[in-house]
Amino acid sequence: MVMEPVPSYEDLIWLFEEEPVHRYAADERAAGYESDWRELWPYTAVTFRTTRAGYDIEMYIEPGYDIVRLRLRTVSDGAELFSLDLRGVRGVGVDRIHGRELLRLDFPDDSPASALWLRMKPDVALHWSYDPAS
Repeated sequence: MVMEPVPSYEDLIWLFEEEPVHRYAADERAAGYESDWRELWPYTAVTFRTTRAGYDIEMYIEPGYDIVRLRLRTVSDGAELFSLDLRGVRGVGVDRIHGRELLRLDFPDDSPASALWLRMKPDVALHWSYDPAS
């Protein structure tokens, strides 16, 4: 099942301030073939990376399979602060609220997980609530 709505790759590029890396780009170049991952969106896998406020932030996304992986590491020593492997993600979006830039992950209404917010500017913070009783 494809995420609904399909995440806007333009918004994600704006948020991460860099083009993503296509999962098979190196293999395709070695084979003499280079595709544009946008042609395959949302049925492709890409990784977005950025550095903000002393943290390396990485998001791997496969919108066609409802998969998102988030990783946060410190720049100074590479210590991993969190690594989330999320499946069943209904949607991914970018919100700009009161000078803040946020990555938002939405989950189905019947899921015990509610929206996950990763604030990326002006500082980095994660907010996620989970209710196993739901």
